[in-house]
Amino acid sequence: MSGENGDGAEPAIEARFALEKIGGGAPFRLDVELRLSGGVLVLFGPSGAGKTLTVSALAGLERPSRGFVRVGKELFFDAGSHLFTPPHRRGVGYVPQRSSLFPFEDVLGNVAFGLPRPKRRRAEAMLLLLEELGIAHRARSRPDDLSGGERQRVALARALAVEPRWLLLDEPFASIDRAGREALGTSLREVLARRKIPAVLVTHDPADGLGLGTLLVPMHEGKTGPAVPPADFFRAPNAPR
Repeated sequence: MSGENGDGAEPAIEARFALEKIGGGAPFRLDVELRLSGGVLVLFGPSGAGKTLTVSALAGLERPSRGFVRVGKELFFDAGSHLFTPPHRRGVGYVPQRSSLFPFEDVLGNVAFGLPRPKRRRAEAMLLLLEELGIAHRARSRPDDLSGGERQRVALARALAVEPRWLLLDEPFASIDRAGREALGTSLREVLARRKIPAVLVTHDPADGLGLGTLLVPMHEGKTGPAVPPADFFRAPNAPR
């Protein structure tokens, strides 16, 4: 199975679904199979492979035509029983490809924006989260004053502030230079390890996931391929050289 850890453990994230998206041209079809017992599953492939659509389906922003999505023991989608849990009830922290920060809020306000009002007052907790991500010194800055890497750190802090059960990260390294990508990758690896949150990370460059991923899963033309651990990546058939 694609995404199989091989350790026999109960999966932290498991999904098998199909989805057809009709746009201006021919329909685009997804055929996805993922399984992760813990850690980070890196879904990689070229632009147009269906990675972002897959993340949208996992988050509940798209509804597949068949299959299921399960996190831990909780079933979020099951076509057979017509079960569909909306995004806000999936306990997911979602970092989209574009950080989508609110220009009218400073960094601290952006991080606290989606929280219930009592939690918004916990400025100290939010500052500790920003400090953990190396951006506390920018707490009162506006998004337009931040670099690409800093904006992604703020978006990650906002996703973590809701104390999610799992994370979806859609191209978090896009539009960031190499030094910024390495720094963000280090912070992301440390944060996920401390919290033990399972995550799916999407990237067009598998090199971004080699230091982060527990499993790497290729995707091409809407279909997921066999998963491999990072240590075996360059020995896998058709691996990039």
